[in-house]
Amino acid sequence: MAGLLQNQKMHHHPKHRSDTRSSRLADACRGLWCLIALATLLIAQPAAAQLKSVALDAESQAVRIDPPLEFLVDGSNSFTIDQIELQDAGVFKPLDKRLPLVLGGSSLWMRFDASIASPAARWRLAIPMPTLDEATLYYRNLSGQWVVQQAGDHLPRSVWSQRGRYPVFELAADTRQTVRYYIQVRQLRMPYSVPPQILSDAEYIESRQNEQMLLGIYFGFVAVMVALAAFNAASYRDLAFGLLALQMLLFACAQAVSSGLAGLYAWPQSPQLNDAGAVMFNLCSASISLWFARAVCTPMRYSRYFDLVMLGLIYAMPLAGVADLVYSTHASFILLNIAVGAAVAALLVGIGIGLYERDRDTRWVALGFSPLLLTALILLARNLGAISSGFWADGSRILAAMVGSPILFYGLWRRVSQSRNLSARTTALRNTDPLTGLYGAKVLTAKLRKSLATGERYQLPFALLVINLANLAGLQKQHGRETADRAMVMAASCIQGIAHATDTLARVGDAQFALLMEGPVDPDSANDVATKILASGLRPSRQLPDAEPLMFHIAVGHMGRGTSAAGGKAENRLADMLQTVKTMDDGSGKAIRQVRF
Repeated sequence: MAGLLQNQKMHHHPKHRSDTRSSRLADACRGLWCLIALATLLIAQPAAAQLKSVALDAESQAVRIDPPLEFLVDGSNSFTIDQIELQDAGVFKPLDKRLPLVLGGSSLWMRFDASIASPAARWRLAIPMPTLDEATLYYRNLSGQWVVQQAGDHLPRSVWSQRGRYPVFELAADTRQTVRYYIQVRQLRMPYSVPPQILSDAEYIESRQNEQMLLGIYFGFVAVMVALAAFNAASYRDLAFGLLALQMLLFACAQAVSSGLAGLYAWPQSPQLNDAGAVMFNLCSASISLWFARAVCTPMRYSRYFDLVMLGLIYAMPLAGVADLVYSTHASFILLNIAVGAAVAALLVGIGIGLYERDRDTRWVALGFSPLLLTALILLARNLGAISSGFWADGSRILAAMVGSPILFYGLWRRVSQSRNLSARTTALRNTDPLTGLYGAKVLTAKLRKSLATGERYQLPFALLVINLANLAGLQKQHGRETADRAMVMAASCIQGIAHATDTLARVGDAQFALLMEGPVDPDSANDVATKILASGLRPSRQLPDAEPLMFHIAVGHMGRGTSAAGGKAENRLADMLQTVKTMDDGSGKAIRQVRF
């Protein structure tokens, strides 16, 4: 009775009622979770044991078989095909978006079922990854024997089941029954990230033709660009053009290796050159790209230490490639990608400094390298397993090269053209007068020397007129230097307007000009020209204050037939005539004087 009362008291206690309800709720939740787990197990178990078959008929297009594809990673790399066939269905897992897979020393096994409904169709399985180390396809024929097909860039092309850029296998002929296929993939360093796909024979041929056409366009484009860059390097003796030609050539070689063309045509029986070529061509291309940027952007102007960093990376990249060839592991592959990342970072910093300093040559380098740097980052992400292979990881490099190379070429052409124009202007300033644009005394003396020799040998008379702007000092004193300079320009224009096209006009002093009239010229013609020059200067001009005229004094020297030139050098004769014209302001009033030449 007491116990019953005690139980009744406990039953009616509020706290006890709450604990009881919580316990019952917890039990109900646990039971529900158990039912959910059991249902999930019952539903998932048949799905894992059942492999969906791929049906192939004449109307099927290219089939990507990753949804029904199952995979198994053999970490010990020791399973044979017979052992793989005996594995329980639960060991294989559906292949989902967990690619890319870093295999290292492991083997990747994939399996799928396919049935061919059309007897006339012929089907192929392709793994469009030219850098795949090894791939093997297994299936049993009608007699139960294993059919084995191999491919991969670690194997000679002679053992490939079908020669091509990447592994392609033939599926079983029309059996009108489901066939189970096994694919074994070995990829030591680069992550595997390309699901297989099934194509009909016609689709495979069409895709191969399209690929060959696009690659042919690219390599033809590269050949033209390399030839143009090399020609400009030789013509202009410009290092940057030579580096651009070498960079484009090495980049194209790297693409030939990564696309499988080099292994197919250049060294089909030497598969060891595939990995070596990919490493060395890519690293040397990155090294030359740094050298090119250093030659154009000249980071030495901004930072000596950063220039040394770029120089160190230029030499370190090929050396790192050689070291990787000696000791090639997955870890060394990661280190190589880190080195390439450092080169990309250095290139970005160098270009960024040039842009910050507003260097006009750097703008074209930045624009041309932008697509190449973007694809380099995509390639690094693919090599490190961050993204999967595909068009943006492989084909984008070709597109980037075709876009960036012409921009770099045009930028270099502008740079060389501006440099040559500046050099031409500098050379012209050494031979011309910057105020009037006429020749200098050096050019006049050389032509006078030639005229003396020609006149004496072939008896060709010529004349030399030395003109002095007599009132230049007065104009400068009264109106200033600007007016005096304007008067000199006007004087040069007056003389040039009267001289013939074959005559040579030069400024030979502060206020003196010389007009060489090459033969045959008689004394009267020379005097007529001197008179016209004198009259032209006396015309009033609105360009000078108070319409001041140009007062000329002219010394006329003539070398006639039979005259010997042994009397002195051209320099001495020009100096004598200059001295004569300077002393003509003697009050005699004569503006033209004949000089014995």
